[in-house]
Amino acid sequence: MPLFKDNQSQPGYGAGDSITLIDRDVTLVGEIVSEENIRLRGRIEGNVLTSGSVVIEPQGSVRGDITAENLIVEGSIEGKVIVARKFELRPTGRMRGDIRASVVAIAEEAFLQGKVLATEKISTNSRKRRLERP
Repeated sequence: MPLFKDNQSQPGYGAGDSITLIDRDVTLVGEIVSEENIRLRGRIEGNVLTSGSVVIEPQGSVRGDITAENLIVEGSIEGKVIVARKFELRPTGRMRGDIRASVVAIAEEAFLQGKVLATEKISTNSRKRRLERP
């Protein structure tokens, strides 16, 4: 099963977009910094920073902060999220933490414990943020 690259078209991404796939049997501990889309079926314990989109599938989980262009949550997150465009918490999604995004969509069946701030301009340029760090 793939750990990282998958160039096939997947729901939530445009055709031909490159996808980093973290599969079911994988637990990553540490920070992920990427320019690409991420699809999570496994577990991440650490922060995720990407200028692409993130899809957390029902069995996927993140314990850490996420900064992304778009974020679809069908699994679980414990941490805060910053999303430049659209944050979507689907019916199976569970979120414990604060959300800052341009557009927020929360399904009636989803679980959310935290604050929501809808704002207009948010930058998720992972390359710029990486260079700004001490």
